[in-house]
Amino acid sequence: MKVVQNLVPANKYSIKCPYPMDAEFIVVHNTYNDASARNEVQYMINNNSSTSFHYAIDDKEIVQGIPENRNAFHAGDGGNGKGNRKGLSVEICYSKSGGQKFIEAEKLAAKFIAFKLNEKGWDLSKVKKHQDFSGKYCPHRTLDLGWDRFLKMIQA
Repeated sequence: MKVVQNLVPANKYSIKCPYPMDAEFIVVHNTYNDASARNEVQYMINNNSSTSFHYAIDDKEIVQGIPENRNAFHAGDGGNGKGNRKGLSVEICYSKSGGQKFIEAEKLAAKFIAFKLNEKGWDLSKVKKHQDFSGKYCPHRTLDLGWDRFLKMIQA
């Protein structure tokens, strides 16, 4: 599976991904805007907010912003929260407006997540929602369309 890497520079590790990580699961998000995966990752790299994520996926490509062996701050459960310290984060793009671009981004995300599950020897129980860690209604559009529907897409 083709992944474009645009990794956060090492001089920003202290802000974006300060801890080594051995991932135990995947956390799914929707971006709540309409930027492409490349733009999502570039924005994350350029700002000095601690908010960070491993992958952004749009209708055309998968872009990695944080190495998998580093944590990211995405789950809203604090610096030592299990979501932030043990979860690989996947941001599905184009969720604000929805429509065909989001549908295609979600399909590609399901394929990528299935690939990662297989690569790591994990089952579907290792796919979590942002909501599971912070209570935030995220991935909002995926939840609106049906979480079980999305899990079935991954399984297929």
